[in-house]
Amino acid sequence: MGKIFRNILYQGRNFYRDKSFIFWSLVYPLIMAIFFYTAFSGIMDMDFKNIEVGIEEENPIRSVFESIDILNVNIISEKNSIDKLNNGDIEGFIDNSLNLSVKESGINQTIIKEILDQIKQMGELNVPFERFDFETNYIIDRNQKENSIIILFYSLVGMVSVYGVFPGIEIAATVQANLSNVAKRMNISPLRKSEFLFSGIIISLLLNIASNILLLLFINYVLKIKLLTVIGPSAILMLVGNLFGVTFGILVGVSNKLNINAKIILSIAITLVLSFFSGMMNPEIKVMIDKSFPIIGKLNPISIITNNLYRINLLGNTNGLDTGIYTLLGWIIVLNLISYGFLRRKTYDSI
Repeated sequence: MGKIFRNILYQGRNFYRDKSFIFWSLVYPLIMAIFFYTAFSGIMDMDFKNIEVGIEEENPIRSVFESIDILNVNIISEKNSIDKLNNGDIEGFIDNSLNLSVKESGINQTIIKEILDQIKQMGELNVPFERFDFETNYIIDRNQKENSIIILFYSLVGMVSVYGVFPGIEIAATVQANLSNVAKRMNISPLRKSEFLFSGIIISLLLNIASNILLLLFINYVLKIKLLTVIGPSAILMLVGNLFGVTFGILVGVSNKLNINAKIILSIAITLVLSFFSGMMNPEIKVMIDKSFPIIGKLNPISIITNNLYRINLLGNTNGLDTGIYTLLGWIIVLNLISYGFLRRKTYDSI
């Protein structure tokens, strides 16, 4: 146990001397979070202003509309309504027969229609209008909960969860004599590779979890976006995601003869592709893939993390969480077995 602890401290110091690890695991995620926030904060913080509605003076529901704070009622004739709609002065016009006219569809037009439909239903049921709260903001709430822009941030968290790939590559380098001086010394010493490898996995997992926490704290307290509301299941999911990242990094490190820099570039390319399919670059891509090729979303580790974080924290739905975790664990087992096969076949003519 003492040897493992010493190996953990040694490899931890090595990781923090590595500038590429510092950048990709700690700095790059913060840059991406700032970029997303700057690019999409206007959409995420959308403010619903009062809606301009045109209505005739003798309209039977005029008093009801005038009592609703989110509506600005404009008294106009039906003859002038078309010009007002075309000029954008009003977003909807209601005639005396309670017919709604709009120039285009949108959130405000939908709100007007929903209010009008409620009034019509109440009239058919002979329910007094004053007993209903027409200012209920269920449309706004639903829009916030299904805000596709927030998928970008969950996808970013998913990507950073698998950034254990970088220390994973470094671990692989420490046991391959053709990649580092440390590995050369290890291969001619009585040190056991398995202990060194196990220690590397532990410290990689701890350091990448720390980078995850840093990112989440930055998003929560600096950008003021609360991503995690259900901590327990989210933490378990991210922990398994981090373990997947480390094992994936080890596989990249042992499966080819590229130098370390080339291995890092390869792993970045793969994680970016997986992140693209999970909706990080454009949420619509994720929607399209889920509809057309659902198997990709079910097997893509970053999509698994993104989808489950979104469902757990925004929709309060844990359905599919077990399946997602089992899929990630399946990937971890397969990657470990493949890596073990590569490591067993490693031989060197000279060191």
